[in-house]
Amino acid sequence: MGKFQGGSFQAIQEYFQQKFCRNCDCQFASEGIQLLRQEPGVLVVRVTCKACGHPLGVAIVGTVLESNNNKEPVLPADWSRKDAERLAGKAPISYDDVLEAHQFFDQLGANWAQYLPKTGKIS
Repeated sequence: MGKFQGGSFQAIQEYFQQKFCRNCDCQFASEGIQLLRQEPGVLVVRVTCKACGHPLGVAIVGTVLESNNNKEPVLPADWSRKDAERLAGKAPISYDDVLEAHQFFDQLGANWAQYLPKTGKIS
């Protein structure tokens, strides 16, 4: 796959190659580790056992961004100037924030769609 995020994809492959499939007990191979998406500081990979085809799942892996000598924050490419201004000075999302979000969504239950704002007319 090459070097993504400064070799982070290779490190992810090496990590998952040390794990074993729950279905057939074979080690995962690099061919079964597919890069799905790359964002600044994040890689999304799918891990599948090449021996039996059983999927382990999708992993979202945080990576270390290259150092920025300009001391300007590295922003996602799809952020607008308004996004950058609105979020400037805010603390980064922590692991606890992610856990709290998962707990929140879990508590919404099966009828989670009722909490979405109503927009426009459905035709």
